[in-house]
Amino acid sequence: METTLPCWHCAGAVSPRALFCHGCGSIQPPGDVDPFTRLGLGASFELDLAAIDRQLAGFARILAPARFQAKGERAVELAQAHRTAQEKAAATLRDPAARARALLELAEAAPARPTNGGQWEIAIAAAPVTTHARAVKGVKDEMAAELRLLLDAFRLGDLTLAATRLSRVEAMAVAVEAARKLG
Repeated sequence: METTLPCWHCAGAVSPRALFCHGCGSIQPPGDVDPFTRLGLGASFELDLAAIDRQLAGFARILAPARFQAKGERAVELAQAHRTAQEKAAATLRDPAARARALLELAEAAPARPTNGGQWEIAIAAAPVTTHARAVKGVKDEMAAELRLLLDAFRLGDLTLAATRLSRVEAMAVAVEAARKLG
């Protein structure tokens, strides 16, 4: 059975997924839900990016600021909080690595986040200045290949393999970001 929260306005029971209280109709604060649930999409690595945009557009109409002006400042603030949470969820689902992490977190199989770029960061740092850009491109190409392997791991339903692939992708991303910061 799903946990419910009290409505901020009438104290009625409300699902964390609900935008509005079923009792009084008041908009609710965004609940603590995963990005798939927030946008009303199935939890899958293979998502239609257009579906994300359609869901976001639908929620934008429901949560348009003009619809809440007459309902008070609290309602306006909560609608904005929902729009912000939905934009963040959409950004997570558009990014394959972030989407993979969200899926693995749902399955309680997410690996620890890498603290450094490992061998990729070392390879980029060790590259001569004249080939630095080529080294970064090589890591980006390897990251793209690893993302394809991550898709295969999810298709196979192998969450352990998916977690390993995700760790590699995230470490490569850390390495690329470190190189970007160094210029």
